Amino acid sequence: MALLPIKPLNGHGGYLRWKESMLLRLHTLGVAGVLSDDLPAAAAGDDAAAAKTWAHDDAICRGHILHALSDRLLADYARFATAADLWRALARTYDVPYTSGVWQDRFDAFELDMGTGEVLLEQIAHAEALGVAAELPDDYVARKLRAKLPEAMGYAVVIRSGPDESGMSLVWDVARRGVASGAEPEWLWMTTAMVDDEDHQGGY
Repeated sequence: MALLPIKPLNGHGGYLRWKESMLLRLHTLGVAGVLSDDLPAAAAGDDAAAAKTWAHDDAICRGHILHALSDRLLADYARFATAADLWRALARTYDVPYTSGVWQDRFDAFELDMGTGEVLLEQIAHAEALGVAAELPDDYVARKLRAKLPEAMGYAVVIRSGPDESGMSLVWDVARRGVASGAEPEWLWMTTAMVDDEDHQGGY
């Protein structure tokens, strides 16, 4: 099976994609187990074959990880003797477990940009991901995001909310219907005040 190419890791910005791609490769090769499994206790004694297999898998795993590091990072991490130690060292540097409070601050500060419908859907996905990372309830995320939506979409979410329809599933349904209507950005983001102003000036 051909292995998918992996862009070398060169810093925080690309770590998540690199990590997931690297795990896919290591599982495909059948050597990912050494990332969590130390040298088997039995292998250290009588079972030389098991020790040899583990050492082989570890060398393959470590080599692939090192190969997928940029030249800038390679010198800092080549000193780790096992794949597990190397993997943990990279995670220590780049896999920062931000607290839920940090993610909530990012969610609360998030604002939708006035753009096309396709951009709007991408932004909703991003906002929802921030809410999940902050461990916020689905209804809370939907309620906060509703206020950030184009005015007509926000109203539609309020009108349709009920026992059978609520939360982010409703926000997504309304947003997708609005985008599917083909509305241009200037109409998609038009507010009631803007409509009243156009009517006052003789607009349509």
